[in-house]
Amino acid sequence: MKEIQNWIFDWCGTLSDDLLNVFIASMNVFGKLGLERLSLEEFKREFRAPYMLFYKKFTNESKERIDRLYQQEIRLAKRSEPFPEVKELLEFLIKNGKKLAILSSYPRERLEEEIRYHGLQKFFIDVITSHNKMRAMTTLMKRNGLLAEETAYIGDMDYDVEVGKKARVITIAVSWGFQTKERLLLARPDFLIEKLNVEEIKRVIS
Repeated sequence: MKEIQNWIFDWCGTLSDDLLNVFIASMNVFGKLGLERLSLEEFKREFRAPYMLFYKKFTNESKERIDRLYQQEIRLAKRSEPFPEVKELLEFLIKNGKKLAILSSYPRERLEEEIRYHGLQKFFIDVITSHNKMRAMTTLMKRNGLLAEETAYIGDMDYDVEVGKKARVITIAVSWGFQTKERLLLARPDFLIEKLNVEEIKRVIS
């Protein structure tokens, strides 16, 4: 394996500690649709991406209405915080000459606002938001001249692993996000990490 030069991060549940925000917003949508709410553990077991795969398990409601309801709820959520050692990790990667980017399905306006608020915008050469992460991954890599064999995608869901594998990049799953560790292992990522810090990343790149 070539040394990883390019690090593409998911945002929600990977760099940003927003599981509870998304869970609460989603369950409020369930309430407005007359659906029985899930516990947090049930949510982590059932959640899928793209997100309509999750909602279709419980309702035939249109994507347009679900989008509208979810946007209303997530706007009411408090601003999410990055996980504690995120900034230190990003600084370590930049100091070692790595290129960093974000590929997320999070609403772009809210994502950019959170990145700016936490002073993280200086670390990333590109930020792309899309529910079609496969197409977005292709766009991100082409316009930044990233080679697949030198690139890793780090995410918290089996969908992120699937996207990375289709793009032929190195896949790194994180165990603290929106899905259970068991579901992530079924997706067969190249690496599964338990903490987002310099020591754990050094283990991956060594």
